[in-house]
Amino acid sequence: MARRTSIAVLALGLAWLWPAPRLGAQAPVDETGEEIVATFSIVGRDPTTGELGVAVQSRAFRAGTVVSYAKAGVGAIATQAAANQTYGPRGLELLALGLSADEVVEHLTGSDPGRDRRQLAVIDAEGRVRAYTGSATSDWAGHIEGENFSVQGNILAGETVVRAMAEAFESSEGPLALRLMDALDAGEAAGGDARGKQAGGVLVVKPIGDSGRTSDRWVDVRVDDHAEPFRELRRLVNMSISRIHSGEARALAAAGRFEEAVAAQRKAIEIVPGEDQLIYGLARLHARAGDAEGAVAALAEAIAIDVRWRELAASQADFDNIRGNAPFQRLLEGRKQDPGGPRS
Repeated sequence: MARRTSIAVLALGLAWLWPAPRLGAQAPVDETGEEIVATFSIVGRDPTTGELGVAVQSRAFRAGTVVSYAKAGVGAIATQAAANQTYGPRGLELLALGLSADEVVEHLTGSDPGRDRRQLAVIDAEGRVRAYTGSATSDWAGHIEGENFSVQGNILAGETVVRAMAEAFESSEGPLALRLMDALDAGEAAGGDARGKQAGGVLVVKPIGDSGRTSDRWVDVRVDDHAEPFRELRRLVNMSISRIHSGEARALAAAGRFEEAVAAQRKAIEIVPGEDQLIYGLARLHARAGDAEGAVAALAEAIAIDVRWRELAASQADFDNIRGNAPFQRLLEGRKQDPGGPRS
């Protein structure tokens, strides 16, 4: 895939080497007191769904909160290094006013006396990108701008980190959140943050449309302080995508499209295998469709994980279509001996 590439390689000598802070420590600050979010991140867009997102990983506490900003139909912004956190909301306001990504970066950095210590990436709703790496950010620092994405980082193991991220994003498929996560994993595999790992986040926004949602935040997960942030972040992203599929299943069932609803729920379970709440939801869908065999099989699987689902199934109206089914009745036997209700 052809892409416009801009890489800033900045070597500032041994005086800028960073001691690794202990896990759980606050993010370091520069001489002005501003947080240093030495990190690698990606801003990206899915032209098919209109999703926009930011993903970030850093050896800095709560990096996901500091770095990531996005608004559906407007754009996404990553602000890091000596992070100027006004860049996020101000940049989104400027994009909403119709300024291009180039103009937003020029405006934000041009009026900022601390711009040489900043790193910034902006993508608009059309996928146009502009990144900026200040001349006083710490080695290795740089960025790559591509079609519908930009990857950037500072205090990295080397240029290979952002190159690996770009290649991973370009070659991956599926929902934007998973592609952003693939880019983070590739960056870490190439050396990542030179100081290690601690925190991260994935934020994806999408136009609400007629989905019935009240927020444009499609995926919004963060790991503020963790020994294995990549593993934990991947788990949370998978849970988010899984629940999106489950939400689609509920909407399809409400429209009477039970075959499609069951397929969507099975996708949800494939992403998070063994999640008893999702398996119980599959049983409900089968029962509403009048498929007693499918409902009993899924319900038995859910009960094997947590017996409290038996009590709920005994009284929930979703199972009324199969109340007279003998295998269903046998599955409910002994329910009075089970404790409480299912976990939320």
